[in-house]
Amino acid sequence: MPAPRGAANRTTWRERAFVLGGPAVAALATAASPALGVGAGFIGALWVAAIAWTVLASLAGALRRGIRDGDWSAFGAHEPPTDDGEIDEWSSRTGRYGYLADTDERLLHDDGAVR
Repeated sequence: MPAPRGAANRTTWRERAFVLGGPAVAALATAASPALGVGAGFIGALWVAAIAWTVLASLAGALRRGIRDGDWSAFGAHEPPTDDGEIDEWSSRTGRYGYLADTDERLLHDDGAVR
């Protein structure tokens, strides 16, 4: 269900910083690793943790937006087709489901304007 009219659709800089904080810390640690004398095993584990942080923070942000603003579009913009052999086309947004890529692109670059 799309966000109700008047709901804030734009992500704030705080939300972006929260999601991208893990990779930023991992990148800084990677750059500073020779000076700190940490091994590659630690840096690799840090990057795995940063990726997990990004996934979980994105999910938390989408849930927060859904609960706070009623904007559940991140979870239910489209219904998957029945399993008639076209699931791969639906999930990759190709074939007759190519229009979904256009819709996704529009939603990702939504400027928050009420249409």
